[in-house]
Amino acid sequence: MTRSLETLHEEELVELIVSHNHELAFAELYRRHVRLLVHTAIRKTGSKSTAEDLVQEIFVHFWLLRHKFDIQKNVQAYLNGMLKNKIIDHYRREQQKVPVSLDEAENRPSDDTQELLNHNVLNDLYKESLLKLPSKCRSAFELSRKGYSMKEIAMLMEISEKTVEAHISKALKILRIEMKDYISFAVLGVSTALF
Repeated sequence: MTRSLETLHEEELVELIVSHNHELAFAELYRRHVRLLVHTAIRKTGSKSTAEDLVQEIFVHFWLLRHKFDIQKNVQAYLNGMLKNKIIDHYRREQQKVPVSLDEAENRPSDDTQELLNHNVLNDLYKESLLKLPSKCRSAFELSRKGYSMKEIAMLMEISEKTVEAHISKALKILRIEMKDYISFAVLGVSTALF
Protein backbone atom coordinates (compact mmCIF):
# COMPACT_ATOMS: atom_id res chain seq x y z
CA MET A 1 0.00 0.00 0.00
CA THR A 2 1.49 3.30 -1.08
CA ARG A 3 -0.97 5.68 0.65
CA SER A 4 -0.55 6.59 4.30
CA LEU A 5 -3.20 5.12 6.60
CA GLU A 6 -3.99 8.61 7.91
CA THR A 7 -5.23 9.63 4.44
CA LEU A 8 -7.56 6.64 3.98
CA HIS A 9 -11.32 6.95 4.31
CA GLU A 10 -13.04 4.98 7.08
CA GLU A 11 -14.46 2.50 4.54
CA GLU A 12 -10.95 1.76 3.26
CA LEU A 13 -9.64 1.20 6.79
CA VAL A 14 -12.55 -1.12 7.57
CA GLU A 15 -11.93 -3.04 4.34
CA LEU A 16 -8.29 -3.58 5.37
CA ILE A 17 -9.29 -4.67 8.87
CA VAL A 18 -12.13 -6.98 7.82
CA SER A 19 -10.59 -8.52 4.72
CA HIS A 20 -6.86 -8.43 5.50
CA ASN A 21 -6.59 -8.41 9.34
CA HIS A 22 -4.56 -5.21 8.99
CA GLU A 23 -3.48 -4.29 12.52
CA LEU A 24 -2.12 -0.84 11.61
CA ALA A 25 -5.44 0.04 9.93
CA PHE A 26 -7.16 -1.04 13.15
CA ALA A 27 -4.78 1.17 15.17
CA GLU A 28 -5.65 4.11 12.90
CA LEU A 29 -9.38 3.46 13.31
CA TYR A 30 -8.84 3.31 17.08
CA ARG A 31 -6.90 6.60 17.01
CA ARG A 32 -9.73 8.34 15.14
CA HIS A 33 -12.53 7.23 17.46
CA VAL A 34 -11.13 6.56 20.93
CA ARG A 35 -11.20 10.13 22.30
CA LEU A 36 -14.85 10.81 21.47
CA LEU A 37 -15.95 7.39 22.76
CA VAL A 38 -14.07 7.84 26.05
CA HIS A 39 -15.56 11.32 26.45
CA THR A 40 -19.08 9.93 25.89
CA ALA A 41 -18.46 7.07 28.34
CA ILE A 42 -17.15 9.48 31.02
CA ARG A 43 -20.34 11.53 30.70
CA LYS A 44 -22.47 8.41 31.10
CA THR A 45 -20.53 6.68 33.89
CA GLY A 46 -18.88 9.57 35.72
CA SER A 47 -15.60 7.65 35.90
CA LYS A 48 -12.60 8.08 33.60
CA SER A 49 -11.10 4.67 34.39
CA THR A 50 -14.45 2.90 33.87
CA ALA A 51 -14.95 4.81 30.63
CA GLU A 52 -11.50 3.83 29.35
CA ASP A 53 -12.11 0.18 30.27
CA LEU A 54 -15.47 0.11 28.47
CA VAL A 55 -13.99 1.68 25.34
CA GLN A 56 -11.10 -0.79 25.37
CA GLU A 57 -13.63 -3.62 25.62
CA ILE A 58 -15.56 -2.43 22.57
CA PHE A 59 -12.40 -2.19 20.47
CA VAL A 60 -11.31 -5.67 21.55
CA HIS A 61 -14.80 -6.93 20.71
CA PHE A 62 -14.69 -5.16 17.33
CA TRP A 63 -11.32 -6.76 16.51
CA LEU A 64 -12.42 -10.23 17.57
CA LEU A 65 -15.62 -10.01 15.50
CA ARG A 66 -14.12 -8.06 12.59
CA HIS A 67 -14.90 -10.79 10.04
CA LYS A 68 -18.61 -10.52 10.88
CA PHE A 69 -18.68 -6.73 10.46
CA ASP A 70 -20.75 -5.50 7.53
CA ILE A 71 -18.50 -3.13 5.59
CA GLN A 72 -21.52 -1.05 4.53
CA LYS A 73 -22.20 0.01 8.15
CA ASN A 74 -21.24 3.41 9.53
CA VAL A 75 -18.31 2.71 11.88
CA GLN A 76 -19.02 5.62 14.23
CA ALA A 77 -22.66 4.58 14.66
CA TYR A 78 -21.62 0.95 15.15
CA LEU A 79 -19.04 1.84 17.83
CA ASN A 80 -21.54 4.16 19.56
CA GLY A 81 -24.07 1.32 19.63
CA MET A 82 -21.48 -1.04 21.10
CA LEU A 83 -20.58 1.56 23.71
CA LYS A 84 -24.23 2.09 24.65
CA ASN A 85 -24.60 -1.66 25.23
CA LYS A 86 -21.39 -1.80 27.29
CA ILE A 87 -22.61 1.09 29.46
CA ILE A 88 -25.95 -0.65 30.02
CA ASP A 89 -24.09 -3.87 30.97
CA HIS A 90 -21.87 -1.83 33.31
CA TYR A 91 -24.91 -0.39 35.10
CA ARG A 92 -26.45 -3.84 35.39
CA ARG A 93 -23.27 -5.16 37.02
CA GLU A 94 -23.13 -2.15 39.35
CA GLN A 95 -26.74 -2.65 40.42
CA GLN A 96 -26.02 -6.27 41.27
CA LYS A 97 -23.26 -5.13 43.64
CA VAL A 98 -25.58 -2.91 45.73
CA PRO A 99 -25.99 -4.52 49.16
CA VAL A 100 -29.59 -5.31 49.99
CA SER A 101 -31.02 -6.36 53.36
CA LEU A 102 -32.70 -9.76 53.58
CA ASP A 103 -36.13 -8.13 54.04
CA GLU A 104 -35.62 -5.97 50.96
CA ALA A 105 -34.44 -8.93 48.91
CA GLU A 106 -37.52 -10.95 49.84
CA ASN A 107 -39.95 -8.12 49.07
CA ARG A 108 -38.20 -6.71 46.02
CA PRO A 109 -39.70 -7.46 42.60
CA SER A 110 -37.37 -9.46 40.37
CA ASP A 111 -37.18 -6.77 37.69
CA ASP A 112 -36.32 -3.95 40.14
CA THR A 113 -32.71 -3.71 38.95
CA GLN A 114 -33.77 -3.43 35.33
CA GLU A 115 -36.34 -0.80 36.28
CA LEU A 116 -33.71 1.24 38.12
CA LEU A 117 -31.28 0.86 35.23
CA ASN A 118 -33.94 1.97 32.75
CA HIS A 119 -34.78 4.94 34.97
CA ASN A 120 -31.11 6.00 35.27
CA VAL A 121 -30.43 5.69 31.55
CA LEU A 122 -33.69 7.46 30.70
CA ASN A 123 -32.95 10.26 33.16
CA ASP A 124 -29.44 10.78 31.72
CA LEU A 125 -30.79 10.78 28.18
CA TYR A 126 -33.57 13.20 29.14
CA LYS A 127 -31.09 15.66 30.72
CA GLU A 128 -28.79 15.37 27.71
CA SER A 129 -31.72 15.93 25.33
CA LEU A 130 -32.88 18.99 27.30
CA LEU A 131 -29.47 20.59 26.75
CA LYS A 132 -30.00 20.34 22.99
CA LEU A 133 -33.10 22.54 23.15
CA PRO A 134 -32.82 26.26 22.32
CA SER A 135 -32.57 28.19 25.61
CA LYS A 136 -36.00 29.92 25.55
CA CYS A 137 -37.65 26.71 24.43
CA ARG A 138 -35.94 24.80 27.27
CA SER A 139 -36.91 27.47 29.85
CA ALA A 140 -40.58 27.39 28.83
CA PHE A 141 -40.62 23.60 28.83
CA GLU A 142 -38.91 23.27 32.24
CA LEU A 143 -41.25 25.83 33.81
CA SER A 144 -44.25 23.92 32.44
CA ARG A 145 -42.91 20.75 34.06
CA LYS A 146 -42.58 22.55 37.39
CA GLY A 147 -46.33 23.25 37.33
CA TYR A 148 -46.42 26.81 36.03
CA SER A 149 -49.43 27.67 33.87
CA MET A 150 -49.07 29.00 30.31
CA LYS A 151 -50.09 32.43 31.59
CA GLU A 152 -47.50 32.39 34.39
CA ILE A 153 -44.73 31.26 32.01
CA ALA A 154 -45.72 34.00 29.55
CA MET A 155 -45.49 36.61 32.32
CA LEU A 156 -42.18 35.28 33.66
CA MET A 157 -40.58 35.10 30.22
CA GLU A 158 -42.29 38.28 28.96
CA ILE A 159 -43.68 36.55 25.87
CA SER A 160 -47.19 35.71 24.66
CA GLU A 161 -49.03 32.55 25.70
CA LYS A 162 -49.04 31.47 22.04
CA THR A 163 -45.22 31.69 22.01
CA VAL A 164 -45.09 29.64 25.22
CA GLU A 165 -47.27 26.99 23.57
CA ALA A 166 -45.03 27.01 20.50
CA HIS A 167 -41.90 26.60 22.66
CA ILE A 168 -43.38 23.69 24.62
CA SER A 169 -44.65 22.03 21.46
CA LYS A 170 -41.22 22.39 19.84
CA ALA A 171 -39.52 21.00 22.97
CA LEU A 172 -41.79 17.94 23.00
CA LYS A 173 -41.15 17.30 19.31
CA ILE A 174 -37.35 17.54 19.74
CA LEU A 175 -37.39 15.35 22.88
CA ARG A 176 -39.49 12.71 21.10
CA ILE A 177 -36.93 12.59 18.27
CA GLU A 178 -33.93 12.59 20.62
CA MET A 179 -35.34 9.83 22.82
CA LYS A 180 -36.94 7.59 20.18
CA ASP A 181 -33.99 5.14 20.18
CA TYR A 182 -34.21 4.69 23.94
CA ILE A 183 -37.98 4.30 23.86
CA SER A 184 -37.63 1.57 21.21
CA PHE A 185 -34.93 -0.09 23.34
CA ALA A 186 -37.08 0.10 26.49
CA VAL A 187 -40.10 -1.34 24.71
CA LEU A 188 -37.91 -4.14 23.31
CA GLY A 189 -36.53 -4.78 26.81
CA VAL A 190 -40.04 -4.97 28.26
CA SER A 191 -41.34 -7.24 25.49
CA THR A 192 -38.39 -9.66 25.80
CA ALA A 193 -38.83 -9.73 29.58
CA LEU A 194 -42.39 -10.91 29.07
CA PHE A 195 -41.32 -14.07 27.20
